[in-house]
Amino acid sequence: MEKIEIKNIEETKKLAYDLVGQLQGGELIALVGNLGAGKTVFVKAMAQALAVEDNVTSPTFVLLKVYKTKHQSIKKLVHVDCYRLEGKEDLADIGLAEYIEDPEALVVIEWADKIHNLPAERITINIKNLGGDLRSIEID
Repeated sequence: MEKIEIKNIEETKKLAYDLVGQLQGGELIALVGNLGAGKTVFVKAMAQALAVEDNVTSPTFVLLKVYKTKHQSIKKLVHVDCYRLEGKEDLADIGLAEYIEDPEALVVIEWADKIHNLPAERITINIKNLGGDLRSIEID
C-alpha cells in the first residue's frame, strides 16, 4: 500500500495523470472516501489524462456514464457513482459486468464500498479530507 499526502488540487491531478500513465485498459479503480473528499476531482483529472473531450460530471443520478477517450489503449472511461445506492448492490444489478471485462475500458467507481462483489483484481484508492485542500490518499 502506498500512502501519499496531497496539498492541493494540482497535486491530485498530477497523481491521477501518473496513475493513468501506468494503465493499459481493462483496469478497475475503486474510489473510497467521504463526501467532498475529492473523488470526482480525481476522476476528472483521469479523464483529462485520457484526453476525454466531454465535460465530465458526477453520474450521481444516472449512476453510470461512459466517455470516449483518445488514449492509445484505453478507449472508454466508465465513470460510476454509487452514492445513491441504498445498500450493498451487485455488479450485475448496476450493469457493470461487461464494462469490467472490456480490455479497452477503464472503470472508475466512486463510493465503491457500496458494491459487495467487486473483483479482487482492482486498484483501491482511499481519499481522506484532512482539512482545506489537504488530502491523505492510500493506493492499494
